[in-house]
Order: sequence, then structure tokens, then C-alpha cells
Amino acid sequence: MEGDGLSQQQWLRQRLLLASLALGSLLLLVARVGTLDRLQLICPIKVRMPPAGVSWETPLHTFQHKHTHRLKLHRTNSTREKLHMHLLIKQLPRAIIIGVRKGGTRALLEMLSLHPDVVKASQEIHFFDNDQNYARGIDWYREKMPFSFPHQITIEKSPAYFITEEVPERILKMNSSIKLLVIVREPTTRAVSDYTQVLEGKERKNKMYDKFEELVIDTNTSEVNTKYKAVRTSIYTKYLEHWLKFFPVEQFHVVDGDRLIIDPLPELKLVEHFLNLPSWISQYNLYFNATRGFFCLRYNFVFNKCLTGSKGRIHPGVDPSVKEKLQRFFHPFNQKFYQITGRTFNWPRGFQ
Repeated sequence: MEGDGLSQQQWLRQRLLLASLALGSLLLLVARVGTLDRLQLICPIKVRMPPAGVSWETPLHTFQHKHTHRLKLHRTNSTREKLHMHLLIKQLPRAIIIGVRKGGTRALLEMLSLHPDVVKASQEIHFFDNDQNYARGIDWYREKMPFSFPHQITIEKSPAYFITEEVPERILKMNSSIKLLVIVREPTTRAVSDYTQVLEGKERKNKMYDKFEELVIDTNTSEVNTKYKAVRTSIYTKYLEHWLKFFPVEQFHVVDGDRLIIDPLPELKLVEHFLNLPSWISQYNLYFNATRGFFCLRYNFVFNKCLTGSKGRIHPGVDPSVKEKLQRFFHPFNQKFYQITGRTFNWPRGFQ
């Protein structure tokens, strides 16, 4: 009997030990599962990857903004999630870079996109200067805009707007209080840059193209050829006066395209002020690339961007006498441009 009692005690101890081991294993498993669940909530793999349909060309500050919101939404209920998702909308521009061609419109747009409150249209829309596009209606135009948050300013640029007669009235119908940005360069330099771009296109297609001097000077009169588009576009006051029939001068801001190349920050600070944006862009965001010969953009310590290789083309040499004749021709128009805009540029006058 005593032996049976000992056997029964041993049997009970074994059963308790097995039960303890089973309970401990169960508790360990529960703890592991809870830890995994927490890890999945904190850093789900899908959140770490770029969202479907988002291009890496999207401004980094915009992507980070959306990414942060998605992390917050993951921790909220479905009702709040829907409300936050509806904040991302497509807005009509509240500012447009209307010109001028070869003045630095692309550089200005890209530099402004450094600001977290600015969202840019990546492509030229050509809505207001193209009759076919304009006929598609304002909803078509809105769909061409990027997603943004309500507080952000959407900006697009189409240099042809500045010289197209129908554009001011069409923009006025969309938004009478819109901010209009015009970026200009020294008129003769701009005309040469315009010619250089067309020349490059002709050479790619193995087509012949006249020399710059032959296009800008009328062979019959030996005077400046105002029928040549590159010359006409550089008569800034001619087009600005037409715009002023529809918008007050206070809704225009003129950017110095020559200065934007060599010292961009002061020009960008003026634009920030004009657009009523908080001061944000700093020298940290701009660095000079000696290889390319102009400033590139730094969004943060891992994301930099330079403009495409088509920027900064080498201009062909121009006969000095032709350059001086152009400068003399543009001088009275420049003086009037200074008077209208209230901004004076140190553009050469040519020999008097």
C-alpha cells in the first residue's frame, strides 16, 4: 500500500509538470503572436513600398506627406480613413507660369516644387492656348492636375500662354484672382536660346536651317526682322500690355531668369512672398553642379534632382554687330517693360 501511495504521488507530479509545460508553451505562443501583430501594425511591408501608380517623379515632399497620412490612417477606424482620403483632390491652379519661352519656366517650376505647399503639373497642359484642348472643358483640365491637399497650391506652366491672344480672357473666366508668373531673360540672349533649341531639333532630323544672323536681320532693309518669332517673343511689353487688359498688374510677378541661373535663392524668396507662401526654400535645397554648369535641387539628404540634359545648351557664336543691333532695337521696349512692371533689369542697351 505504501508503494502504491508513492506511485500515485509520482503520477500526480508528472501530470502537474506536463500541465505546467503545456500552459507555459501556450502563454509563450500567445505572447509571440501578440508581438507579431504589433510589429505588423507598426511597419507593414506594403506601407514601406511606394504606392501603386505613384511615380518617383512625384515631388518627394508630396510623397512623404501622403506616406505619413497613410500610416496615420492605418491606426484609425474606417470612417476616419475615408474622411482623410477625401482630402487628396485635384485642384485647378491658383498660380500659372505663363511664360516666356526659353526664359527658364521649367527651372522655375521645378525649384518652386521644393516648397511643401506647392504641387506642380509635371507636363505642359496647353489648355488655354490650344483650341482643341480648351474645347474639352474645365473638368478635362482639372483631371490633368496632380493630387494635392486643400492647403497646397497647384501650379502649371505653359510658355505659349504669354504670346497667345486668346489665353488671358480664358484664364480670367476660370479664375479672376489667379497669380501669374512671368520669367524673362535679356531679350537678345533669349532670342539666341530660342534659335538654338529650334536648330538642335532641325539637326536631329538632318534638316537645314538658316544662320541666326540671316533670320533676325531683314536682308531687304538691313533692319531687325520683327516677323521672326524669336524676335517678336522677346518684345515682352507687347504681350504684357495685352494681358493688362484683363488682369491688374498686382497679379503679375516678374522673375529674373538670368539671375535664377546664377543665384536662384533670392528670386525664389520673392516668389514665395508673391504667392503668400511661408518661407521654406533655403540654400540647402540648391547646390551648384559644376559638371552641368547650373544649380540642381536637393529635397533632402537622399533625394537630389538636376534638370534634363537639354537645359544649358551651348549657344552658337553671334556676329557682335548683329547682337548690338538687336540690343538697340529692344532697348525702348525694355524701358517700357521696366516702367510697367516696376522692376528694372541690367540689360545692355547696345551702342547709341
